Amino acid sequence: MNKKTNTAYLSQFSPDMKIFELVEISPSLLSIFSRLNIRLPFGDISVAEMCEREGHSVELFLMLASMHTDTSFRPQKEHLRAEMLTEVIEYLRASHRYYAEHMLPHTSAHLEKILQHCGNLFKSALRRFYDEYTDYIVTHFEEEERNIFSIIDNCTTENYSEQVCTLFDMPHADIDDRSNDIASLIFKNLPEEAPTTLRCTMLEHIYALRDDLRRHSNVEMYLLRPLIETYLNSKR
Repeated sequence: MNKKTNTAYLSQFSPDMKIFELVEISPSLLSIFSRLNIRLPFGDISVAEMCEREGHSVELFLMLASMHTDTSFRPQKEHLRAEMLTEVIEYLRASHRYYAEHMLPHTSAHLEKILQHCGNLFKSALRRFYDEYTDYIVTHFEEEERNIFSIIDNCTTENYSEQVCTLFDMPHADIDDRSNDIASLIFKNLPEEAPTTLRCTMLEHIYALRDDLRRHSNVEMYLLRPLIETYLNSKR
């Protein structure tokens, strides 16, 4: 374990914190454990002990935890290391799987419960609108895998800068707008026959997905992008 880890800039978290203390601050951090394939149970171990056990960088784990908890958090470039790049790419790929295999199907299953209380015309329209929304998100992930992550995997130092310079212009804001649109539709237009509890739970799922996608975008823009620059600088 690296005893000289500098995490003073991570005000909420520290390597010495117990895992249960970390989760008490923000229970949604449990999803990070899933994406990093971190094994449970944790017992009474600290963040540093967990990272050592699982083979993860303490600094990077705390950066991801901070970005997940506080969307305004930005990692400082002086704390980034070139060897973090591979682990961040793995985390982002795991996030894509988490959305596609967990969050989207879970939300879709709840939507089907709501549709049981809707007339055929509205049922067809809402299902089509939601399917278009999920298809757009999955297509966006596929484009990132193909146009960003795979290029980063295969780039050489000589052509790296040219290829990655425009890779981060993909329309994340459009996903946010579409999430808000479907939330507005459910909030304003569902027939009264749809129980309030189902409607509220569906909105919770949509907003949770939207907020997590915002964090995902932040990791790409404010962690992956500067890490690529750090990697390039280390090769010069």
